[in-house]
Amino acid sequence: MRPAWSHSRALRRGRPQWLFHHTALASSTRSFTAAVVGGGITGLTAAYHLSQDRKCEKVTLFERSDSLGGWLQSERVSVADGDVVFEYGPRTLRASVPDCVPLLDLIHQLGLQDEVLTTGKNTPAATNRFIYYPDHLVRLPGRIPGAGIFNEILYNAKSLMEPLFQGSLSAVLWEHTKPIRPRTSFEDPDESITQFLSRRFSPQLADNLASAVFHGIYAGCIDRLSAEAVLGPLRALEADEKYGGIGVLRTMLKMANENKSLITLDKVLATHLIALTRPDGYLTHLRQFAKGVSVFTLTNGVGQLTDALVAALEESPKASVVTGAEVKAIGRTPGSSDLTITCAGEKPTVFNRVIATNSAPSLATQLEMGAKAGGQRPQKSIGYLKKHDYAVTVMVVNLYYDQPDLVPVNGFGYLIPRSIPYEQNPERALGVIFGSDSSAGQDTAPGTKLTVMMGGHWWDGWQDSDYPDHDSAVQMARSLLERHLGITDAPAVARSRLQKNAIPQYTVGHLERLQNLSQSLRDEFNKRLTIAGSWYGGVGVTDCVQQAYLASLLGVGSTKIAASSIPGWEGPMQRLDMEGGFATSPIRWYNGVVNR
Repeated sequence: MRPAWSHSRALRRGRPQWLFHHTALASSTRSFTAAVVGGGITGLTAAYHLSQDRKCEKVTLFERSDSLGGWLQSERVSVADGDVVFEYGPRTLRASVPDCVPLLDLIHQLGLQDEVLTTGKNTPAATNRFIYYPDHLVRLPGRIPGAGIFNEILYNAKSLMEPLFQGSLSAVLWEHTKPIRPRTSFEDPDESITQFLSRRFSPQLADNLASAVFHGIYAGCIDRLSAEAVLGPLRALEADEKYGGIGVLRTMLKMANENKSLITLDKVLATHLIALTRPDGYLTHLRQFAKGVSVFTLTNGVGQLTDALVAALEESPKASVVTGAEVKAIGRTPGSSDLTITCAGEKPTVFNRVIATNSAPSLATQLEMGAKAGGQRPQKSIGYLKKHDYAVTVMVVNLYYDQPDLVPVNGFGYLIPRSIPYEQNPERALGVIFGSDSSAGQDTAPGTKLTVMMGGHWWDGWQDSDYPDHDSAVQMARSLLERHLGITDAPAVARSRLQKNAIPQYTVGHLERLQNLSQSLRDEFNKRLTIAGSWYGGVGVTDCVQQAYLASLLGVGSTKIAASSIPGWEGPMQRLDMEGGFATSPIRWYNGVVNR
């Protein structure tokens, strides 16, 4: 048997040489030059794909800071008996299909197969997820490998009796009796996650369970997060006409019985684009890797992915990476559809295409300055960008203890809902990751590794002087761990980083604003300016990589595809036009069988 974690052999087998060459599907676009603004995972992936595109003559990536990778930051630290890997951003990558297919394809292209570490679905890190409520850890119901069906039922039944689930179980069982809200399109009036879950289930489920979950994903407040943007499939299933508008759970059960899933068509499209340029059996190969895997990471942390992208760009004769380059202005070139980029202290440079992956507020300022430099003012685009102005700040504290097995339970970690008493969480922590379990195989030292995340929406409105410094943050993390887990030992190593405005928040009305922004960018920049990244369509690494694929192929117009060739396509268009703006399918949902 393979251990719970292992270097993946499945990804390495049969690595073909053609993975480093793009094949154009169909295109009327001539050769072009491109710029990518922003050197995070989205920008790096987009630039890499453009460097492999035969139609792209030259690609230049501009990054404001002196380092690349954005929030993907990994550090290997030496300790007494070896070393440990600390993460200051994402630490594991989801292995769900089709979401992870572009990411796995990218790993193939970069030759990182031997660096992949997997966590199986039957390991404690996958099966043991906890929520702290109101003053102790509560394991979420789920599989208990090796316990036997009878003991598993008893243990899960006992968990469901916890105060955490009060009012939630009955709300789930009777969800189908709630009034159905009619729905015609995703442009129907949006609502918050709190409103949707309270309406379909119960306020207790929202406060105790959902608030904890979205502390872990968005570090955000469910009173403000958009149900349409974040819980779109559940909202669409509520009144799905194919099943007679029978509510969320009953529709889910019927779809499961038919082996169907409701996912965004963009996920199907990204996978389809990969399949069209790869030989038969390739996608099956990637899906086989994901089967049985909960999450995966890399030997030296998730940041190893961005390091490999940077190395590949530096080796490409068509790519140029410019760090410490603050883009001051982006504007239309007079008498042309080309775009001009001006960096601080540098002369303007003209490009045929631009992919902007930086923050929406930053892009709005750049477009304003571009207009002041003599270009036409893109009034609508600037206005819509300014409405995307909310991100939260998170303090990440990594702790390593020489003593192994300090945590009283095994598992991925625990999240903290907004409903627990203040005295149980005065630090305003969001959750704790048990790094020794969640990223097993990275460290050579035998001790205990923990990560405490604090802040998020709890720190909205804070000034720079309000944030804790390193010593204060470490003390806050230690106090939390002593209160919640009984850990009183002093850590051998402590590292912290304040990640300012790290996670954009998709507030109510996000998708409608994004649709308007996308159309205005297409109109005002003649489809030459494309946007992608966590500010627009997903904060996870898999989401960002998918966006980079779509932006660097369909968004710049290099690749054209017949809409009728896409599995699940039900639209009237013969050819899919996703050039410029935000590269997303005009039809949102795919309701069909997904190969897993």
